[in-house]
Amino acid sequence: TIVDRPSAVQTNITITAPVVLTPGDMDNFPVSVMNQILGGGVTGWLFQDLREKHGYTYGAYSSISNDPIVGSFSASAAVRTAVTDSALMRFIYELNRIRNEKVAEIKLDSVKNQLSGNFALSLERPSQIAQFALNLARYNMPADYYKNYLKSIAAVTPDDIERAAQKYITPEQVNIVLVGNAKEFAPYLSPFGKVRYVDIYGNPVAAP
Repeated sequence: TIVDRPSAVQTNITITAPVVLTPGDMDNFPVSVMNQILGGGVTGWLFQDLREKHGYTYGAYSSISNDPIVGSFSASAAVRTAVTDSALMRFIYELNRIRNEKVAEIKLDSVKNQLSGNFALSLERPSQIAQFALNLARYNMPADYYKNYLKSIAAVTPDDIERAAQKYITPEQVNIVLVGNAKEFAPYLSPFGKVRYVDIYGNPVAAP
């Protein structure tokens, strides 16, 4: 899907897909670790590929959110217009990579330590503790979900990462939204499937 902005000097890329991941689901632990590896920060594969290796963007990230009805996966970056199609190729490459490449133990341990440290720091904020209690009640989560958080993160294995990625990362089913100067990049998008144009409100419009 393209939102044409002829004056834009960058293309904002957003890749999304619905996921079935509810609060309290034990898959949240391997999913959190998997997403941190893929695109949770400057050490993530997306950042390292699109920013550090190719210089397409200042940053590329991903997130996965749970929800009682339907959760969501999202990956995004703002790239130079001229490299829109190339950046998309790298996104798809990394989505497939996290599904098919076994994560190294040293990388896994580093990410688990980071997530555990972030969780421990969050316990210093009374507002966060209150939010955890609210989550337990609102979503009928296991009573020991947060009590066992550190153990659950520590228990995640490379096989768990692969299983979570295979289940929740679906490159062939994602929705791709591009906001930018369509005339500069649209001719190169045929490898990514059917292209449609919408205005800023999501209404279908003709190609520019």
